[in-house]
Amino acid sequence: MRSVKSLIKKKPSPHSTIKDNTSEEIILPEDLTAKVKLLKPYLTKNQDIVSRSFVIEGAENLNAVVIYLEGIIDTAILNRDVLNPLLLYSNREQIENEGPKHLIDRIYQTSLNIGQIKKLNTFSDLIQNIFDGLTILIFDGFSEVLALDIRGGEIRGITEPDTEKTLRGPREGFVESLIVNIALIRRKLRDPNLTVEKTIIGKRTRTDVAIIYIQDIASSDIVSNIKEKLSNIDIDGVLDTGYIEQLIEDNPFSFFPQFKSTERPDKTIAHLLEGKVLLMANGIPSALIVPSLFVQFLQAPEDYYERTFIGSFTRMLRYLAFFLAISLPAIYVALLSYQQQLIPFDLIVSLAESRKEVPFPVAVEALVLEIIIQLVMETGLRLPTSFGQTVGVVGGIILGQAAISARLASPAIVIITAVTTICTFAMSTPGMALSTRVLRLPMLLLASSFGIFGVTFGWLIILGHLSSLESLGIPYFSPFAPFRFADLKDSFYRTFLWKMKKRPVSIPSTNKKRQGTFKKKDNQNEN
Repeated sequence: MRSVKSLIKKKPSPHSTIKDNTSEEIILPEDLTAKVKLLKPYLTKNQDIVSRSFVIEGAENLNAVVIYLEGIIDTAILNRDVLNPLLLYSNREQIENEGPKHLIDRIYQTSLNIGQIKKLNTFSDLIQNIFDGLTILIFDGFSEVLALDIRGGEIRGITEPDTEKTLRGPREGFVESLIVNIALIRRKLRDPNLTVEKTIIGKRTRTDVAIIYIQDIASSDIVSNIKEKLSNIDIDGVLDTGYIEQLIEDNPFSFFPQFKSTERPDKTIAHLLEGKVLLMANGIPSALIVPSLFVQFLQAPEDYYERTFIGSFTRMLRYLAFFLAISLPAIYVALLSYQQQLIPFDLIVSLAESRKEVPFPVAVEALVLEIIIQLVMETGLRLPTSFGQTVGVVGGIILGQAAISARLASPAIVIITAVTTICTFAMSTPGMALSTRVLRLPMLLLASSFGIFGVTFGWLIILGHLSSLESLGIPYFSPFAPFRFADLKDSFYRTFLWKMKKRPVSIPSTNKKRQGTFKKKDNQNEN
């Protein structure tokens, strides 16, 4: 057996993340015992690494070892398609005629019923592939080992996402397996131009990240920009796509989400068809849509699945809810504190009567109730589903009634807070709902300081900020700023599907044609 020093290469492997103490690559020895000895420190301190020895019979029996991480691989495939052929159905005649030196090639080509197999000959690659979840076959007398991709184990079943319920359309949602999620997209989008490229992000978690786009639609500049940003990420681990979002976004100081996240395959396919790019990570049941526009956060699948007027009506309600969720408490405080003349006389008398025993100014009253309802919402999100719903409903009713009875709040502010909370959850995406929750507080402070002028000034700041934002270099507030007349047909309202013949101008794409030039009236006349 050669000495360890003779196994050292001067040129390190660029794909390896685990090196020896001298930062030089170690070539695996041919002797099985020597290879296992190199692995012994990792096998000793990691009891979830399974090592199983076996013998391949032939003219000369060949000792071998299989190594894998417990719970990561599909043990049924290991037993049926790996160990069973090697133990029972090895081709003894070929081994006897050609000798053991050709055995590893015979195993690679004829004996294993596995699709993804690769050869490794360096120690760092061997270690990294073990912790990547691959199954390793080590043979005596060969410096090369085989790495089999039979990852599997228990995964969550495909169900409808809890945060993106729909009344009409598919009920499928992404799961924690990247392979399954890509398959969900390919089942519905059978275009040969659908491209899936994979990379690894995270020096320690080594998370598989997929870049998905339609090659003849997506802009090559956007794809290149995304790849460059991902390649510049240097982080220990990625536990959610939110990590990637924060590391590649253009403006990290904005309250608004610059990339849309979704757990629905039908949503992702709709965005792919518009020329956008998806980022998906293994272990995360959601996809990141890049780039994203403000108007897309107020759109929902039902807008397109239902008739035009129904879809447009519900979308307009969401825009109204977005406005009220940010500014309704602020408007109430501004009118009662500064601009009482704008309130009808009968209404102002009723409001004054209900507040005569409340010891706090209206601004303090609104701020206290807002903080309480924020705590109730946060508690409901963190508790188990059954308890969370109970705490949200019962807690809100009890606290509101108790505040009124104790003369700590007026009935009007309780109604205002309840309507504001309802508008918050009318948002079609959780990211935008969180933004409205945060923006409500500074808007309330502006209203308590400057009245209705403070509310106006707050909205000028919000609109100016939205107009200056970019999502991966694309204007975030388009088609409103910059103004894109052609894209207004799918912004505040939705026009007829048969009129959407072109893809959005706001999103760069190489192919703008979306559908044929048929006319709806001509079809009606033919019928």
